[in-house]
Amino acid sequence: MSKKILVVDNELRSRQLIAYLLREESYEVEEADDGVSALEILARKKVDLMICDVVMPRLNAFDVIDYIKSHALPTSIILITGHPYLVADKGLESLPCFGKPFNMYDLLRKVKEILSQ
Repeated sequence: MSKKILVVDNELRSRQLIAYLLREESYEVEEADDGVSALEILARKKVDLMICDVVMPRLNAFDVIDYIKSHALPTSIILITGHPYLVADKGLESLPCFGKPFNMYDLLRKVKEILSQ
């Protein structure tokens, strides 16, 4: 059974590229363009890993993380951002975080590492 990954990013090209690379590795991938769409997916599907941009319209990554924690979802999280200081400001340095621009293959290695645990 393939692992399910949710890619959340309001930047279409970035989201599509990440999703494409993950599908090439045989992961089942859902895409969301903002935090509200991400919550809709998380409410109806089990997701093993969420790769989420920090700054998005409507709801940001921190709101989605709060939802995951409050509902005790077994979802691992990787953050991607052009604003890494925001992650530190929220005390989430323990989460893997990739500053934009980032190497897609480094991200893929981190995904494989997390999902193999």
